[in-house]
Amino acid sequence: MFYSRLKWRSFQPYEHYQAQAIASRIDGVQVLMEKGRSPKSMNNLLQNIDIVCFDLFGTLIEITDRQRPLARILRKLPRGKVEAFRHLAMTSDMSIAAINEQIMAGASVAELIAAQTAISHEVASVRLRPGIAEMLAGLPVPYGICSNLSVDYVPALQNFPEITPAFQVLSCFVGSQKPDPQIYDMVVHASNAPAERILFTGDTFGADVEGPQQAGMQAMLIDDFMAQVFARCHEH
Repeated sequence: MFYSRLKWRSFQPYEHYQAQAIASRIDGVQVLMEKGRSPKSMNNLLQNIDIVCFDLFGTLIEITDRQRPLARILRKLPRGKVEAFRHLAMTSDMSIAAINEQIMAGASVAELIAAQTAISHEVASVRLRPGIAEMLAGLPVPYGICSNLSVDYVPALQNFPEITPAFQVLSCFVGSQKPDPQIYDMVVHASNAPAERILFTGDTFGADVEGPQQAGMQAMLIDDFMAQVFARCHEH
């Protein structure tokens, strides 16, 4: 009996212990938040930073029920029209139907309705990523958002009162998308801070690290940022 109990415990999946460790670190940060303090690890990380700029999807929030809403429309198109469709979806506030008409993509009414329905399902499935609410609540500096985003996904941001950015640079409203240099210039202008005192963080190296660094900002991937934020928080 003792052996079987020991054997069961020894084969708990790695994710079980990893989740426990993450939850423990988040709890530690939450205690500090309730006391009105930021973790020392966070203060050290942001010592020379005036403002943080976050990516959105895959960074602060995530889609939990992916539908691939445009797959049926795009797979029928030549490469040039696929690129045009995606570019307009990300850098304009045009609807899918309007883009379809402008580039003469030829999608049927049924396909457009199916795509819009799939987008609605994805937006409804969006959740905060683990630890994000606690991290945002404990930031000792303001933060903004810069995201490549189709206008159909903007409502997802409005569902989270925990996210209160000082500014938003959304590709569908500014006509430029990461990693275009212009969008990073917009971040610097919106932040009202010197580029070298902005920390950009997201989940894509090219768009969220390399691009911002070329624009003079500091940058790191969100997983590295979160690991440092929650590091040894129980010690402080």
